[in-house]
Amino acid sequence: MGILIDSRGLSMRFSIYTIVLMMNDFEIWFERLSSLYRSQMRQAASAAGLQVVHLEILQYLSIGNRYSNTAQALSEYLGQTKGSISQSLKILDKDGYVARKPCLKDKRITRLFLTKRGRVSLEKMSSLLMPNLGETEKDVDAIRLLLQKWQANNNHKGFGQCLSCRYNRQLSDAKFQCGLTGESLSKSETRQICREHEFLIVKQT
Repeated sequence: MGILIDSRGLSMRFSIYTIVLMMNDFEIWFERLSSLYRSQMRQAASAAGLQVVHLEILQYLSIGNRYSNTAQALSEYLGQTKGSISQSLKILDKDGYVARKPCLKDKRITRLFLTKRGRVSLEKMSSLLMPNLGETEKDVDAIRLLLQKWQANNNHKGFGQCLSCRYNRQLSDAKFQCGLTGESLSKSETRQICREHEFLIVKQT
């Protein structure tokens, strides 16, 4: 008795198996996590009548520090062209989510800020993104270490929190200073992200 083989089904199963083999366990779980977050972002942005890139811009401006709130920094952070970012900013500016203001120290630079409408809208969208998972400081450290390794391996720009930067200097419980610019920083500013960020390398003994 002959055996019939569905070559199309076999080929499909083989292709799927090959793809799985090309990804290790870490990549499989990391890809699933990032896919889930992107899906939540699409739903949250859609509910607000915005595109995902608009949500990403609002998120960035809510955490970017005084040195990083420019269109150029935004382009570097999102990995998009300046032209694409410019078009998105025009929409957000026109609809009242973002405001542009000249830099007080250098009039050639335009700074970007969230408006009240932008903050309120972002808060509503953020409530649809991450559930309360009861994450611990150990969980945060694991993600931070992963980012550090990834950026070092690919020579990516910093964009990390000031408190983990090699230039951050703590002068007292509530006073900090940026060692790169020499400017004073508040405690809340040390939790923002900076395009000039460089991880503090702790030597193990």
